[in-house]
Amino acid sequence: MRLARISPQEGFETALGWADAGGGGAAKHCAAVALFSMGQFREAAARFEALAATLADKPEVRASLLAQAGQAWHQAGEIDGAFAAYSAAVVLSPGDPQLRVDRAMVSAERGQYWMAIDDLNVSLDADRNMVEALVLRASAFRFLDSLDLALQDVARALELSPRYPEALLERGNILRLQGEIAGARRDWLTLVRLYEGTPAADAARRNIETLDVKTE
Repeated sequence: MRLARISPQEGFETALGWADAGGGGAAKHCAAVALFSMGQFREAAARFEALAATLADKPEVRASLLAQAGQAWHQAGEIDGAFAAYSAAVVLSPGDPQLRVDRAMVSAERGQYWMAIDDLNVSLDADRNMVEALVLRASAFRFLDSLDLALQDVARALELSPRYPEALLERGNILRLQGEIAGARRDWLTLVRLYEGTPAADAARRNIETLDVKTE
């Protein structure tokens, strides 16, 4: 498995040899992980799902494999496939907070914000201090124009993790919609300063540029 992650081509070839020698499900899993590491997400997702289908008597393992399939479909841009895989995993492990977060991300991309909130509520019932879930729920509330609820969630997230990049980005987004332009700019500038080069910082920089264009 380590080889599949750090040297995926070699790991894939080793996994195939192991499978030929009777490595069974473990070898197939390593091959799928190697394919994922190589960026062959669709093939990896199909293999994770195929392996999960052979393990009807091991629901926890099946749930983990289906979650990996969901991640692979998501990386491949196959949002419906990701949602289906995560949903199958949730059936097997309904109380898993990370699974609920993962499915919520996909639901939000599909524009199903209330469905995302339902999953995030389950995650936060399990762990009220789950910062990722708070930020994602804030984003979903923002898209539903429930800005007060969105601000409550992101404020809680920043109380728990004051420099969490996605929380800074999200609070800036909410403040901008509330007309608090100075506050939005301050959050985005902080994000750019602390996390230059990250996707969140890049999004913050674009937002600042948009503000500047409108000001001009």
